[in-house]
Amino acid sequence: MHKAFVNINRIPTPIITWGKWIEESLTDVKELVICITGNPGLPGFYTEFGAALEQELPNLPVWVIGHAGHEDPPEASIREVPQLSGNEELFNLNGQLAHKLDFIKNYVPSHVKIHLIGHSIGAWMILQLLEDEEIRSRVKKCYMLFPTVERMIESPNGWTFTKIAMPLYSVFGYVSFRFFNMLPVWVRIFLIQTYFFIRSIPNSFVDTALQYFKSSVAEKIIFMADDEMARVRFLQHKNIEEHLPLLKFYYGKTDGWVPVSYYDKLKLEFPQVDAQLDDKGIAHAFVLRHSKPMASIVGNMIKENLD
Repeated sequence: MHKAFVNINRIPTPIITWGKWIEESLTDVKELVICITGNPGLPGFYTEFGAALEQELPNLPVWVIGHAGHEDPPEASIREVPQLSGNEELFNLNGQLAHKLDFIKNYVPSHVKIHLIGHSIGAWMILQLLEDEEIRSRVKKCYMLFPTVERMIESPNGWTFTKIAMPLYSVFGYVSFRFFNMLPVWVRIFLIQTYFFIRSIPNSFVDTALQYFKSSVAEKIIFMADDEMARVRFLQHKNIEEHLPLLKFYYGKTDGWVPVSYYDKLKLEFPQVDAQLDDKGIAHAFVLRHSKPMASIVGNMIKENLD
Protein backbone atom coordinates (compact mmCIF):
# COMPACT_ATOMS: atom_id res chain seq x y z
CA MET A 1 0.00 0.00 0.00
CA HIS A 2 1.21 3.47 -0.90
CA LYS A 3 -0.39 6.67 0.40
CA ALA A 4 0.64 10.23 -0.43
CA PHE A 5 -0.86 13.65 -0.99
CA VAL A 6 -1.02 14.82 -4.60
CA ASN A 7 -2.29 18.16 -5.90
CA ILE A 8 -5.48 17.49 -7.85
CA ASN A 9 -7.50 20.40 -9.19
CA ARG A 10 -5.40 22.63 -6.87
CA ILE A 11 -6.31 20.60 -3.77
CA PRO A 12 -3.79 18.43 -1.86
CA THR A 13 -5.53 15.06 -1.97
CA PRO A 14 -4.63 11.74 -0.32
CA ILE A 15 -4.41 8.87 -2.79
CA ILE A 16 -4.01 5.27 -1.66
CA THR A 17 -2.85 2.60 -4.10
CA TRP A 18 -2.12 -1.10 -4.19
CA GLY A 19 0.06 -2.31 -7.05
CA LYS A 20 1.29 0.52 -9.23
CA TRP A 21 1.58 4.00 -7.71
CA ILE A 22 -0.11 6.73 -9.76
CA GLU A 23 3.22 8.26 -10.83
CA GLU A 24 4.77 4.97 -11.91
CA SER A 25 4.88 3.92 -15.55
CA LEU A 26 1.72 2.15 -16.69
CA THR A 27 2.99 1.06 -20.09
CA ASP A 28 2.53 -2.60 -19.12
CA VAL A 29 -0.91 -2.05 -17.53
CA LYS A 30 -4.04 -2.70 -19.59
CA GLU A 31 -6.70 -2.29 -16.90
CA LEU A 32 -6.92 -0.83 -13.40
CA VAL A 33 -9.45 -0.18 -10.66
CA ILE A 34 -10.37 3.25 -9.32
CA CYS A 35 -12.65 3.57 -6.30
CA ILE A 36 -14.43 6.88 -5.68
CA THR A 37 -15.41 7.07 -2.04
CA GLY A 38 -18.68 7.99 -0.43
CA ASN A 39 -19.08 10.93 1.94
CA PRO A 40 -17.10 11.34 4.15
CA GLY A 41 -14.46 10.88 1.51
CA LEU A 42 -11.41 9.89 3.52
CA PRO A 43 -9.54 7.08 1.72
CA GLY A 44 -8.27 5.80 5.08
CA PHE A 45 -11.68 4.25 5.68
CA TYR A 46 -11.15 2.16 2.51
CA THR A 47 -7.76 0.63 3.36
CA GLU A 48 -9.17 -2.77 4.37
CA PHE A 49 -11.43 -2.84 1.31
CA GLY A 50 -8.60 -1.88 -1.04
CA ALA A 51 -6.22 -4.45 0.43
CA ALA A 52 -8.85 -7.19 0.19
CA LEU A 53 -9.66 -6.19 -3.39
CA GLU A 54 -5.98 -6.41 -4.32
CA GLN A 55 -5.99 -9.99 -3.02
CA GLU A 56 -8.95 -10.72 -5.28
CA LEU A 57 -7.31 -9.01 -8.28
CA PRO A 58 -3.54 -9.46 -7.86
CA ASN A 59 -2.71 -8.32 -11.41
CA LEU A 60 -4.68 -5.06 -11.35
CA PRO A 61 -3.60 -1.82 -9.68
CA VAL A 62 -6.22 -0.61 -7.21
CA TRP A 63 -6.47 3.14 -6.55
CA VAL A 64 -8.70 4.92 -4.03
CA ILE A 65 -9.43 8.64 -4.28
CA GLY A 66 -11.39 10.58 -1.71
CA HIS A 67 -12.98 13.99 -2.00
CA ALA A 68 -11.35 17.39 -2.15
CA GLY A 69 -10.89 18.87 1.31
CA HIS A 70 -11.94 15.78 3.25
CA GLU A 71 -8.47 15.25 4.69
CA ASP A 72 -5.74 17.74 5.52
CA PRO A 73 -2.06 17.05 4.81
CA PRO A 74 0.24 16.50 7.80
CA GLU A 75 1.08 19.67 9.71
CA ALA A 76 4.70 19.47 8.54
CA SER A 77 3.63 19.50 4.89
CA ILE A 78 4.12 22.58 2.71
CA ARG A 79 0.80 21.77 1.03
CA GLU A 80 -2.32 23.40 2.43
CA VAL A 81 -6.01 22.87 1.66
CA PRO A 82 -7.84 26.15 0.98
CA GLN A 83 -10.46 27.18 3.52
CA LEU A 84 -14.09 26.58 2.65
CA SER A 85 -15.21 30.21 2.84
CA GLY A 86 -14.61 31.86 -0.51
CA ASN A 87 -13.73 28.54 -2.19
CA GLU A 88 -17.10 26.82 -2.16
CA GLU A 89 -16.83 25.98 -5.87
CA LEU A 90 -13.88 23.68 -5.10
CA PHE A 91 -15.77 21.63 -2.50
CA ASN A 92 -19.36 21.35 -3.76
CA LEU A 93 -20.45 18.54 -6.08
CA ASN A 94 -19.33 20.42 -9.20
CA GLY A 95 -15.91 20.95 -7.65
CA GLN A 96 -15.69 17.29 -6.65
CA LEU A 97 -16.51 16.23 -10.22
CA ALA A 98 -13.83 18.54 -11.62
CA HIS A 99 -11.48 17.01 -9.04
CA LYS A 100 -12.13 13.44 -10.30
CA LEU A 101 -11.90 14.48 -13.96
CA ASP A 102 -8.55 16.10 -13.29
CA PHE A 103 -7.28 12.98 -11.53
CA ILE A 104 -8.28 10.51 -14.24
CA LYS A 105 -7.14 12.65 -17.15
CA ASN A 106 -3.75 13.38 -15.61
CA TYR A 107 -2.88 9.98 -14.15
CA VAL A 108 -4.58 7.33 -16.28
CA PRO A 109 -3.03 6.90 -19.75
CA SER A 110 -5.46 6.66 -22.65
CA HIS A 111 -4.56 3.01 -23.37
CA VAL A 112 -5.62 1.86 -19.86
CA LYS A 113 -9.20 0.70 -19.33
CA ILE A 114 -10.80 1.63 -16.01
CA HIS A 115 -13.02 -0.37 -13.71
CA LEU A 116 -14.79 2.41 -11.77
CA ILE A 117 -16.17 1.68 -8.31
CA GLY A 118 -18.50 4.31 -6.90
CA HIS A 119 -19.63 4.03 -3.30
CA SER A 120 -22.75 5.98 -2.31
CA ILE A 121 -22.35 9.53 -3.74
CA GLY A 122 -19.38 8.15 -5.69
CA ALA A 123 -21.93 6.30 -7.85
CA TRP A 124 -23.71 9.58 -8.67
CA MET A 125 -20.35 11.06 -9.64
CA ILE A 126 -19.71 8.16 -12.00
CA LEU A 127 -22.93 8.94 -13.87
CA GLN A 128 -21.68 12.49 -14.36
CA LEU A 129 -18.18 11.37 -15.36
CA LEU A 130 -19.65 9.18 -18.11
CA GLU A 131 -20.94 12.31 -19.81
CA ASP A 132 -17.33 13.18 -20.61
CA GLU A 133 -16.50 11.40 -23.85
CA GLU A 134 -12.81 11.05 -23.02
CA ILE A 135 -13.60 9.39 -19.68
CA ARG A 136 -16.35 7.20 -21.13
CA SER A 137 -14.01 5.83 -23.79
CA ARG A 138 -11.65 4.59 -21.06
CA VAL A 139 -14.27 2.95 -18.84
CA LYS A 140 -14.60 -0.82 -18.94
CA LYS A 141 -17.34 -1.16 -16.32
CA CYS A 142 -18.85 0.80 -13.44
CA TYR A 143 -19.77 -0.80 -10.11
CA MET A 144 -22.32 1.30 -8.24
CA LEU A 145 -22.29 0.25 -4.58
CA PHE A 146 -25.21 1.37 -2.39
CA PRO A 147 -25.79 4.11 -4.98
CA THR A 148 -27.20 7.44 -3.85
CA VAL A 149 -28.29 8.49 -7.33
CA GLU A 150 -31.80 9.80 -6.58
CA ARG A 151 -34.08 11.29 -3.91
CA MET A 152 -31.47 11.53 -1.17
CA ILE A 153 -33.51 14.08 0.77
CA GLU A 154 -36.55 11.75 0.75
CA SER A 155 -34.68 8.79 2.26
CA PRO A 156 -34.90 8.14 6.03
CA ASN A 157 -31.30 9.26 6.53
CA GLY A 158 -31.84 12.26 4.28
CA TRP A 159 -34.79 13.35 6.43
CA THR A 160 -32.72 12.96 9.61
CA PHE A 161 -29.82 14.89 8.11
CA THR A 162 -31.86 17.84 6.87
CA LYS A 163 -34.40 18.08 9.71
CA ILE A 164 -32.19 17.26 12.70
CA ALA A 165 -28.46 17.10 11.96
CA MET A 166 -28.13 20.28 9.89
CA PRO A 167 -30.11 22.51 12.30
CA LEU A 168 -28.03 21.19 15.20
CA TYR A 169 -24.80 21.70 13.28
CA SER A 170 -25.73 25.25 12.33
CA VAL A 171 -26.09 26.09 16.04
CA PHE A 172 -23.55 23.89 17.80
CA GLY A 173 -21.48 22.11 15.15
CA TYR A 174 -18.47 24.32 14.55
CA VAL A 175 -18.03 25.08 18.26
CA SER A 176 -18.37 21.38 19.14
CA PHE A 177 -15.70 20.34 16.65
CA ARG A 178 -13.40 23.13 17.86
CA PHE A 179 -13.89 22.02 21.46
CA PHE A 180 -13.23 18.37 20.58
CA ASN A 181 -9.96 19.29 18.90
CA MET A 182 -8.85 21.30 21.92
CA LEU A 183 -8.91 18.12 24.01
CA PRO A 184 -5.63 16.23 24.55
CA VAL A 185 -4.99 13.67 21.83
CA TRP A 186 -5.27 10.77 24.24
CA VAL A 187 -8.75 11.96 25.30
CA ARG A 188 -9.88 12.25 21.67
CA ILE A 189 -8.56 8.77 20.93
CA PHE A 190 -10.28 7.36 24.02
CA LEU A 191 -13.62 8.88 23.03
CA ILE A 192 -13.32 7.57 19.47
CA GLN A 193 -12.28 4.11 20.65
CA THR A 194 -15.24 4.03 23.04
CA TYR A 195 -17.62 4.87 20.20
CA PHE A 196 -15.93 2.27 17.98
CA PHE A 197 -16.30 -0.36 20.69
CA ILE A 198 -20.02 0.36 21.01
CA ARG A 199 -20.48 0.22 17.22
CA SER A 200 -18.10 -2.75 16.67
CA ILE A 201 -15.81 -0.70 14.41
CA PRO A 202 -12.12 -1.73 14.22
CA ASN A 203 -9.63 0.53 15.99
CA SER A 204 -7.55 0.58 12.81
CA PHE A 205 -9.74 3.51 11.72
CA VAL A 206 -8.92 5.72 14.72
CA ASP A 207 -6.34 7.85 12.89
CA THR A 208 -8.76 8.43 10.02
CA ALA A 209 -11.52 9.35 12.47
CA LEU A 210 -9.22 11.93 14.07
CA GLN A 211 -8.94 13.56 10.64
CA TYR A 212 -12.70 13.40 10.18
CA PHE A 213 -13.31 15.33 13.40
CA LYS A 214 -11.02 18.23 12.50
CA SER A 215 -13.23 21.29 12.17
CA SER A 216 -11.63 22.32 8.85
CA VAL A 217 -12.44 18.87 7.43
CA ALA A 218 -15.86 18.36 9.03
CA GLU A 219 -17.23 21.62 7.65
CA LYS A 220 -16.32 20.56 4.08
CA ILE A 221 -17.86 17.12 4.58
CA ILE A 222 -21.11 18.63 5.84
CA PHE A 223 -21.09 21.33 3.15
CA MET A 224 -20.84 18.64 0.47
CA ALA A 225 -23.57 16.55 2.13
CA ASP A 226 -25.87 19.56 2.16
CA ASP A 227 -25.20 20.07 -1.57
CA GLU A 228 -26.05 16.40 -2.15
CA MET A 229 -29.47 16.90 -0.55
CA ALA A 230 -30.15 19.78 -2.93
CA ARG A 231 -28.71 18.24 -6.10
CA VAL A 232 -29.33 14.49 -5.98
CA ARG A 233 -33.08 14.44 -6.43
CA PHE A 234 -34.22 12.76 -9.64
CA LEU A 235 -33.03 9.60 -11.36
CA GLN A 236 -31.04 10.51 -14.46
CA HIS A 237 -33.03 8.44 -16.93
CA LYS A 238 -31.30 9.57 -20.10
CA ASN A 239 -27.81 9.11 -18.65
CA ILE A 240 -28.57 5.66 -17.22
CA GLU A 241 -30.27 4.46 -20.39
CA GLU A 242 -27.40 5.67 -22.57
CA HIS A 243 -24.76 3.94 -20.46
CA LEU A 244 -26.74 0.94 -19.23
CA PRO A 245 -24.24 -1.67 -20.56
CA LEU A 246 -21.49 -0.04 -18.49
CA LEU A 247 -23.42 -0.03 -15.20
CA LYS A 248 -23.69 -2.63 -12.44
CA PHE A 249 -25.78 -1.61 -9.39
CA TYR A 250 -25.57 -3.16 -5.91
CA TYR A 251 -28.26 -2.23 -3.37
CA GLY A 252 -28.63 -3.01 0.32
CA LYS A 253 -31.72 -4.38 2.06
CA THR A 254 -31.47 -2.15 5.15
CA ASP A 255 -30.05 1.05 3.67
CA GLY A 256 -31.23 4.30 5.23
CA TRP A 257 -29.91 6.28 2.28
CA VAL A 258 -31.15 3.99 -0.49
CA PRO A 259 -34.34 2.11 0.49
CA VAL A 260 -35.23 -1.11 -1.32
CA SER A 261 -38.05 0.81 -3.01
CA TYR A 262 -35.37 2.69 -4.97
CA TYR A 263 -34.02 -0.63 -6.23
CA ASP A 264 -37.54 -1.74 -7.19
CA LYS A 265 -38.13 1.51 -9.07
CA LEU A 266 -34.86 1.18 -10.98
CA LYS A 267 -35.73 -2.39 -12.03
CA LEU A 268 -39.21 -1.30 -13.08
CA GLU A 269 -38.02 1.63 -15.17
CA PHE A 270 -35.04 -0.22 -16.66
CA PRO A 271 -35.98 -3.92 -17.02
CA GLN A 272 -32.61 -4.73 -18.60
CA VAL A 273 -30.55 -3.09 -15.85
CA ASP A 274 -27.83 -5.15 -14.18
CA ALA A 275 -28.86 -4.58 -10.56
CA GLN A 276 -28.40 -6.81 -7.54
CA LEU A 277 -29.94 -6.73 -4.07
CA ASP A 278 -27.62 -7.68 -1.22
CA ASP A 279 -28.40 -10.94 0.57
CA LYS A 280 -25.45 -10.98 2.99
CA GLY A 281 -26.47 -8.26 5.44
CA ILE A 282 -23.85 -5.77 4.24
CA ALA A 283 -24.41 -2.22 5.44
CA HIS A 284 -24.32 1.01 3.41
CA ALA A 285 -21.11 2.01 5.19
CA PHE A 286 -19.57 -1.36 4.30
CA VAL A 287 -15.98 -0.14 4.74
CA LEU A 288 -16.38 -0.06 8.52
CA ARG A 289 -17.37 -3.69 9.12
CA HIS A 290 -17.86 -5.55 5.83
CA SER A 291 -14.86 -4.67 3.67
CA LYS A 292 -13.75 -8.24 3.00
CA PRO A 293 -17.11 -9.69 1.90
CA MET A 294 -17.74 -6.59 -0.21
CA ALA A 295 -14.30 -6.90 -1.82
CA SER A 296 -15.05 -10.53 -2.64
CA ILE A 297 -18.33 -9.55 -4.31
CA VAL A 298 -16.81 -6.67 -6.27
CA GLY A 299 -13.76 -8.73 -7.15
CA ASN A 300 -15.97 -11.37 -8.75
CA MET A 301 -17.87 -8.66 -10.66
CA ILE A 302 -14.63 -7.29 -12.04
CA LYS A 303 -13.30 -10.73 -12.97
CA GLU A 304 -16.40 -11.22 -15.11
CA ASN A 305 -15.46 -8.13 -17.10
CA LEU A 306 -11.73 -8.63 -17.60
CA ASP A 307 -10.31 -9.18 -21.07
